[in-house]
Amino acid sequence: MTSALPTDADVIAAFQDYITERANNGVIVAKAVTNITFTNRIVTVTFDPSKVKLSLADFKSINPFDNLAEFAGIPISFADDEGARLRPAIDVVATVLPDGTSLGSMTTAQLYEAGTGEPLPSS
Repeated sequence: MTSALPTDADVIAAFQDYITERANNGVIVAKAVTNITFTNRIVTVTFDPSKVKLSLADFKSINPFDNLAEFAGIPISFADDEGARLRPAIDVVATVLPDGTSLGSMTTAQLYEAGTGEPLPSS
């Protein structure tokens, strides 16, 4: 059975819904997200610590992730229906500051393995 890849808008909406849910539950790191884009199979999530009135150093100190892609990539990290629907369209989740400085990136396979403890099954 072949299903159509999700649209760019579908991918962005899934990541935005996750970030919005986490921000609404008080997660400061999520509240610092200012933009989500999807281009050339790469989801890019922009974090701006000033949005939550934190310096970069303070933002990094409250962030439990060494690589923010592990947080931002949650929508594709698990063996659930949403992850299975989105993963075929995405190669990488990248996280950046507004000036483009990297806060880390992970491939779809790395995110799946981080979330499930198993290698990404071959399609």
